[in-house]
Amino acid sequence: MMSIKNMVRGLEQDAPAKQLIRLWDHDAGTLRFWRASSNFVYSFARNGVRHFLRFIHEEDNALERIQTELDYVRYLIANGYPAAAPVRSNDGKWIETVHSEEGAYYGVVFEQAKGIYLSVDRMTDLHAEKWGTALAELHVLSESYPSAAVAQRSWDDALTFVAAVLHRHPDERGALRELEHVRGQLAELPAGPRLTGMIHYDFEADNMFYESEEARYYAIDFDDAMIHWYAMDIVSAIRDLEEQGNESARRKIERFLAGYRSVKSLDERYVRLFPLFQRFADLYTLARLLRSLEKLDIYGLPEWALTLKNKLLAACSRINERYSPVVRLESIGPTNWYACTQLEVTDEQKNVFPVPNVYWLAESAYCGFAPLAVYAGEQLAGLAVYAVDPDDGSYWMMALMVDRKFQRQGLGRSAVKELIRHMRGKHDCDKIRLGHRPGNERASRLYASLGFVEVARTPDEIVRELIFSE
Repeated sequence: MMSIKNMVRGLEQDAPAKQLIRLWDHDAGTLRFWRASSNFVYSFARNGVRHFLRFIHEEDNALERIQTELDYVRYLIANGYPAAAPVRSNDGKWIETVHSEEGAYYGVVFEQAKGIYLSVDRMTDLHAEKWGTALAELHVLSESYPSAAVAQRSWDDALTFVAAVLHRHPDERGALRELEHVRGQLAELPAGPRLTGMIHYDFEADNMFYESEEARYYAIDFDDAMIHWYAMDIVSAIRDLEEQGNESARRKIERFLAGYRSVKSLDERYVRLFPLFQRFADLYTLARLLRSLEKLDIYGLPEWALTLKNKLLAACSRINERYSPVVRLESIGPTNWYACTQLEVTDEQKNVFPVPNVYWLAESAYCGFAPLAVYAGEQLAGLAVYAVDPDDGSYWMMALMVDRKFQRQGLGRSAVKELIRHMRGKHDCDKIRLGHRPGNERASRLYASLGFVEVARTPDEIVRELIFSE
């Protein structure tokens, strides 16, 4: 996923696309935007035949990585593998560069792949089997890929990227712990020509086109290719089917694996490791999404970019749920009220959370607020307070704190999500508001990552709102 900031810039009046297309022969007036995600993609006609222009900002990919991708694709095609072929520019280059005030853009052109797109829902059992066969044939060719050409990104490089992103987001402690576990387990796995090599990494149905006369698939989008265990490619390919989990999806997975095994052996111990490879994919996805949201100024963003931002934040939140510790909320009464008053934030946090808990309990008693104790297991770990505005009936998170002894464990995120669930379940509210001090950067990052959008700002407070879709 590219940076949303660069996505907005790159789509403005299609400027980079118009610069780049001049460097390839094309039919005038045929350039059309197609999609933007990991790359910008535009379609165009060349002598009446459809082609695709793909480009990316220099901050979102390196020239060397693109060249490595093209070298691999050309190797596959030279050995008879069905893939969309790159096209040289008018100057004989595989990659062209154009410059703008925002930096450089790297562009490549591909022929249109043969065949038609089939969603997993439209696939027959035969289609699923041919899909698995296509992946195995790619892996067989990867086993013979020249070793000199394989000095490129690997699974370990990808996890180094994950670590760099997560360290820029210190609240992602659960993901950092998961990173240590996944990296350690992968490092212990056997590796070698039959087990590891260049993989596509994104061999899902969206990147495949079925050619019925040839009864085989053509592949596109090798930009995520890396050195990994071949089993990783299988996991990423059948992810959508795994998520469906119904009888039809399970049958198609069986046919996919049967097709794969008809070409290349698949050790059952690596099938049992599928969950580990999915954990790698989750971490890598989370890091790429977090990076795409960095340095994003929401003011002046087009509506589609704001919608995309919220969609990506929601995706981050779903992944983070797998790393969050379990917390529960309990009412406050005679047995725990005093213990709640003894909870404290760190000294450094007292400038952004200066009010002691006894104040919140007192205000709750006299002003109708609802205080709740936050428990991690059987241990009291924090305090949450919410209220209903008597003037307009809006629901507010008034306070949430985690005791100093329980911080840096991801409890804050878990507590906020649990409080959201509690408020929705008890009051069926359609939105929740909260306020925090402008200097509380940790709170700002946390609430933004959970979908709270800034709706007002004063020198003393930022107000955020979380709206629930129907």
